[in-house]
Amino acid sequence: MGNSQSSVEHAVDKGIHLYKAVKKFQHEFEANNQQQYDGNTSAPHYEHEEDSADYSRLRELAHQEAAKRNNCYEQSQEAYRNGDGAQAKQLSNQGHYHDDLMKRYNQQAADLVFEEKNAHRPDDEIDLHGLFVKEATEKVDEALRRCQRNGQDHLTIIVGKGLHSPGQIAKLKPAIAGMIQKHNVRCTPDRPNPGCLYVEFGQGTGDLSWLDRITDRVDRGDCAIM
Repeated sequence: MGNSQSSVEHAVDKGIHLYKAVKKFQHEFEANNQQQYDGNTSAPHYEHEEDSADYSRLRELAHQEAAKRNNCYEQSQEAYRNGDGAQAKQLSNQGHYHDDLMKRYNQQAADLVFEEKNAHRPDDEIDLHGLFVKEATEKVDEALRRCQRNGQDHLTIIVGKGLHSPGQIAKLKPAIAGMIQKHNVRCTPDRPNPGCLYVEFGQGTGDLSWLDRITDRVDRGDCAIM
């Protein structure tokens, strides 16, 4: 009996923890939208003129799974408060299931759009359009490792100029700074064109003051990077 109660409490606690994380980072999946992503709003519109139908469909499926996940976690907490541990555990597990599906659809969308945008680009250039910050960070990390293995002297990262979600601003600065410091590379904004980051290998990190200036401008709404 004791083990069963402990198992229920563990499952519910995990669901509550994930639910709080969802609320804290509910803008994470809104890189291309201005709407809140908390399951209580209408579905965001991912479809843009340059995006494929499959990409938009996968993002929409991910959004739907996120809404189902949030609903399960809310109901799980309500059941737990009402003393129905078994129902709380069942709903929490359903929430985990929808969370896994959401992540799977988003990963498929990220891989698809990255392949579409970069299929015909040279090895020293990558386009991050259509990716959320976390997804973009992973793709950049892979590209930097590849370039360093191949002995390339630079990498041009196309991040674009349309950061539509204010929630991404706080994530963008540490993501770029972390990338620069992790790989010990020099990074120059708006080179060779606006909306690009020009990364050079073997020259140290250089001056990073531009990162404060450019993210401050994003905060004020003067411009946007990604």
